[in-house]
Amino acid sequence: MDWQKYPLIRLIIPFTLGMIGANLYITHMSMKVLFVLCCATLSISFFLLKTSHTYRDGKFGVMAAALFFLIGMTLYTRKYQHVASSTPSSTTYCRGILAEPPKEKAHSWALQVEQENGTYILLYIGKNREEPQHDSITYASLQLGDTIAAFAKHITPTNHCEEDTFKAYNTYLFQHGVCATAYTPHNKWTQQPCKSHRNLYTSAKALQEQLHDIYSNHGISGEAGSIVEAMTIGRKTTLDKATRNAYANAGLSHILALSGFHVGIILLLIQVFFFKNILPLRWQWISNGLIIITLWGYALLTGLSPSLVRATSMFTILLLSQSFTDEALSSNTCALTFFLMLCINPFYLHDIGFQLSFIAVEAISLIGNRLITLSTSSRHSIPEHYRWLITLMAITLVCTISTAPLIAHHFGRFTFISILSNLILFPFVYLLMFASVLWWLFLWCAPINQLLTNILNWTATTMNTITTYISELPFATIEWHPGTFTTLLCYAALITFTYFLTHKKTAI
Repeated sequence: MDWQKYPLIRLIIPFTLGMIGANLYITHMSMKVLFVLCCATLSISFFLLKTSHTYRDGKFGVMAAALFFLIGMTLYTRKYQHVASSTPSSTTYCRGILAEPPKEKAHSWALQVEQENGTYILLYIGKNREEPQHDSITYASLQLGDTIAAFAKHITPTNHCEEDTFKAYNTYLFQHGVCATAYTPHNKWTQQPCKSHRNLYTSAKALQEQLHDIYSNHGISGEAGSIVEAMTIGRKTTLDKATRNAYANAGLSHILALSGFHVGIILLLIQVFFFKNILPLRWQWISNGLIIITLWGYALLTGLSPSLVRATSMFTILLLSQSFTDEALSSNTCALTFFLMLCINPFYLHDIGFQLSFIAVEAISLIGNRLITLSTSSRHSIPEHYRWLITLMAITLVCTISTAPLIAHHFGRFTFISILSNLILFPFVYLLMFASVLWWLFLWCAPINQLLTNILNWTATTMNTITTYISELPFATIEWHPGTFTTLLCYAALITFTYFLTHKKTAI
């Protein structure tokens, strides 16, 4: 790999290592010391810029890497200290705005409430054993944005867990902005409807619930409706466990989570409405601007889920870069998006979806384009109308192989037939996404809307049937539990393979 072509990658590597180092030694981090080190490194970098032969000697490159390393440590430490210091000063009272719909547990109801500083408390409210029906009515009436106040028996910070049994779960909560957990009896909390306190996130979640009601009122409900809602508006609360397991065993979990795949399909559809493919290059920025606004509007409609925000940010930067250059997708674009999103929230680094998204996109950028070029070159004499299938197979192959070690590391399994299942289901996914766009466009026309409702229900039902069959095949899933070192070795091998593939000389 010619590193001179990828300056941003050379900077985000020490930036990411800085965040990892801060996570490992967070108890020894000091914001004042990090700030002084950043200022000192920046001053030395500016001094080196005025000297001769700076780039040849590599001194400036070393200082730039050190600076980004320290910036990564500083941002991560600042985020950690912000969440850690947000635990309520009172150990028996908490107050916040409801940010997620209530979730029913075995012995309690879980409410995620947002505090004024943007962090969250996970409040568990005991069930009313004497009047369980009253509980259901009460929690069903809660609206996102309502103010919740509770007198808790105890409030436990998530970054201090003495029991190893719950340490992993508490760490997960902390890295998702939950500073503390609390428990309160069923009669020790109050609700105050106050929609004026809604922020953008809670407003988006409320809008998502309204879209769910529209779907239900027009005949899209039940198991098929759950699939349609998960793939179009990102609402997965009605998906049952059996369906989730079937899609996971078939290697199709990404279909149910709004991500770059779904945003990519939406992008292909709206490009037609904004004439992107027929406008001259000098007017592309107008089309790209309208597409970016539409994509963020879609992200807002679907609840601003983290995976969708990441994907929308990626395509936003991609479209902005296309306004000034002919390069479609590059490693520098991926690196810039990676850097900006970690600046916004350093804890994204721990998010599995974030890791998988960028590994897949980077693999497509480095390997996928090369495979597509080789498979569709003229010397292979592949008919034009088959090249889209070759492209789809190449992208699917690259994404599956590149994410396999990380999936196995986190989940302890590798879906052996995921390539086959993705190829079979992709046409149905495209049909469902395209039909859903038309469904909303023709919501005012009952006959057409009813026809599209039937298409959506049939498509979702067929997808479930195929997925269930694939998931029950023998050896569909292979148990594999690679450790951190083994996972790194796998990616080292993949990077080596990528190097030889991308630098393969064409025979004269």
